[in-house]
Order: sequence, then C-alpha cells, then structure tokens
Amino acid sequence: MVKTCTNEEVAALYQQLGSESALPQLYSAELVPPMFDDSTHQLWRCDTAEGELMLKLCYRDNVDQSPIWQIMQQLFDVSLPEDLADLSQTQQLIENQGILPIPELLACGREQSEIPAFMLSRVADGVTLQKKRLTDDIVLQFAKHLAALHLQKQTTWGKVTHADNLAEDWSARLLKTLLRHSSKLPIGEPWLYKVMTQLEQVTPTHFAPIMIDNRWDQYLMKDGHISALVDLDAFVIGPPELELVLLEYQLDKKQAAVFVKEYEKSLPLPDLSAQRLTYRLLLFLMNALGEDNLDRWMKADTHW
Repeated sequence: MVKTCTNEEVAALYQQLGSESALPQLYSAELVPPMFDDSTHQLWRCDTAEGELMLKLCYRDNVDQSPIWQIMQQLFDVSLPEDLADLSQTQQLIENQGILPIPELLACGREQSEIPAFMLSRVADGVTLQKKRLTDDIVLQFAKHLAALHLQKQTTWGKVTHADNLAEDWSARLLKTLLRHSSKLPIGEPWLYKVMTQLEQVTPTHFAPIMIDNRWDQYLMKDGHISALVDLDAFVIGPPELELVLLEYQLDKKQAAVFVKEYEKSLPLPDLSAQRLTYRLLLFLMNALGEDNLDRWMKADTHW
C-alpha cells in the first residue's frame, strides 16, 4: 500500500517546507493520480503565487517496498529519501550534457523527522509521451539526447554525486545484486546459469550518465517533439549498455533502425550480445516495465 497524504496534510507540509526554503504562497493543491500501482512518489499539482508548480513527495516506506529502489540501493548506493536533496547536481549535469529541456527545480530536500523527501519544480508544457505517439522525429530527438549523455565517458561508476566505484568492481557488485534479488523470485535454474556464464564477459569499457527507469512516461511532448524530461530521480553513472537493453524493449524494429542510425552519428552502438541476458535479468528483477513472465522477458525480440 503506497503511503499518501490528504489535501490538508499537503497544505500543512508545504507550509512547513516553506518555513525552511522560501517557497511561494500555496493557494491549493491537487493530487495527480499515479500512473502505476507501485509508484513510489506522490505528485501534487500546486497553484501558487508564482503559478503552477509540481510537488513530488517521497516516503521511505514506499521506497523500501520498491524492487527498483532496493536494487538501486545495493548496486549504485542510491538511497532516494536522502539523495533527493542532491537532485540539483543531477539537474545541472543533464542540463549541461543533454539536449532536452528540464523543468526548473525550485527546491528539494531529504527526509527528516516527519517530513518526507521532496522536490518542487515548475510545471512543464506538454502531455505525457506514450508509445503510440512515437514518431521518427521523436525517436531521432531521443537518440541525439541519449548519445550526448553516453559521450560523457568516465572510468568510475555509482550515484551521480559520488561515482567513485572502480570499473573492475562492477561485475562483482552486479553478481551479488543478481543473486540476492533472484532468491526472492522463482527464477529458473536455466536462466540463472546462462546469466552467470555470461557475467564474466560483462566488463564495461566506460560509464556515463544513464537513466535506470528510462520510459516514455518520463517525458512530455508538444507539437510532435519531446518538450521536457520531467523525472531525474533514477539517473546514475553506469554502463550505457544497461540503458540500451531497456530501450530495446520499447522500440519496434523500424524505430530501432531510426534510433541506431542517429545514435551512431555520435558514437558506435556497443555489441550487446554478450551482455543482454545479464542486464535483462537485472531489469526484470527491478520490475522495470512491469513484465511478470520471465521467459517472455528474456526471449523478447532484439533489434541491435
């Protein structure tokens, strides 16, 4: 059960936050219905003295029950209730290196006492991007954005603010994470064997900013183009191959060809054949796209 607030509680919480960070006066707040049953955040659309703002609340109980954030904690040392306060650093990184607009961040803070972790930003213009609305122009724009971020190569990995894990430690940490979380689900021995065999070949040559939950609903669109990237919580410094494996599920064959052609104008697409199963299992354990059939997930079509 996701923890939620009432309108009165949000108004009181906003006032409490405003006493610490000079926030514009709140007139009213309306709950934005969650898109998924397992959403870890609560979104409130706030009418304020400075116009419409979006307040995101993050409760530890919700995060602790989330497969993706459990794995983010073990693999990347990310603890959202504490690290949300550092979101401005992620915002600056993506603004400097990416090509997509990001809503202005007004305030953010970590969990403390009875106050949940939070972020407050301006409402961006556009509607939620959906798979059925994908066009070649949007795929091209998305490919340019991802390539721009993947070009920011570094030799260490981890959370954006402290990416100091050594490259040679990636496989060991990945193995430990897979074994721990595989034990919670009925993962068949054949798939585990294939992944464990392949894991020895999972040796990234570099790391870059990647978005672990990179799905279309994290973007807004307007006039046939992506108008904003609105969710930055799950950015880490990690292997681009992991993000590309997730993206492969979300494009059809034609869209994938458009993506690759544009992406490779900036850098070559890595060979995923020796890593795909490992990252697919990791993403399945994260419940990345809501698939609950392991065989169907692991045997999904490949596009590159």
